[in-house]
Amino acid sequence: MSSVKLRLKPTSTSVGGVLAFVVCTLKAAYTNVQDDIALLPILVMMSLVSLFFLFVEPITQQQKYHDFADKRSFLCACHSSSVGLFLPPNSDIRRNRSAGFIIPNFGDVVSNCVILIGGLSGAILLCLKDAGEVDEIRSWQLEVCLPIFFYSTMAISFGSTYYHWNPSNQTLVWDRLPMTVAFVSIFCYILEDYLNKGIGSYLLSPLIFIGVISVLYWNWTDDLRLYALVQFLPLVVMTVLVIFYQPSRYGGATQQGLALLLYALAKICEDRDYEIWTVTNKTISGHSLKHVLAGMASVLIATLLVGNEENNV
Repeated sequence: MSSVKLRLKPTSTSVGGVLAFVVCTLKAAYTNVQDDIALLPILVMMSLVSLFFLFVEPITQQQKYHDFADKRSFLCACHSSSVGLFLPPNSDIRRNRSAGFIIPNFGDVVSNCVILIGGLSGAILLCLKDAGEVDEIRSWQLEVCLPIFFYSTMAISFGSTYYHWNPSNQTLVWDRLPMTVAFVSIFCYILEDYLNKGIGSYLLSPLIFIGVISVLYWNWTDDLRLYALVQFLPLVVMTVLVIFYQPSRYGGATQQGLALLLYALAKICEDRDYEIWTVTNKTISGHSLKHVLAGMASVLIATLLVGNEENNV
């Protein structure tokens, strides 16, 4: 992602788009949400989004983003006595394919297994969970919101594997699409958990739509501003809710806080891909470590399903 550049004079297109967004948001919010406390996060997000699009230049996807530290190729020689071996740098992969199955960009591909485990563990716990007598909000969380989160997390592992197998803007689309759905679903879960005013269930569908559009918009225009908002703004709002608002009504505030911390660390590792690769003596890269931490965060969210609902109210 290229650096963020500010502009003092918004374009007429951005002003028109922001005005339409503000009018639609205010109309929908005041029509469907009748509580001032629940309205506050909506108004804050609306203001931040508006300022961002008015005064920030379009953000392009730099091609060096696809240049990851771990470029190792692993030859799976399952038919021989050894499991396999790492091929020498710059070796001819096509020539070695006859010797076995080759996994390119090994660390970044294989580390997606941790993300798959996070989504799969949550999906299994959901299937096994006996919610008992729960209110309408908790029922929505267990039957709609969390299933979307865990299944989209599993989809992230496959999309990310596909992307890291051959990194490019075209393959990156399939990594980011399920990622936005996961961001939005856990965001709406936490909104409902802390505000408990119907705001999460109201926002889920439109935010998923916006998340998908943000990826398609980037793919069509090479402008990452909308995607950046979908990725980072919910993280900021969730952190504020967990730290400053009343603890979660249904329990699990500790797991939520730790999951947010792990994801923040994951983003730092992503940004320090080559540095971590060097510090660990080329054992694991920052991007691979990002996958591991993000998967662990999903596992922590899955632990919210452990225990009796009656004890969490």
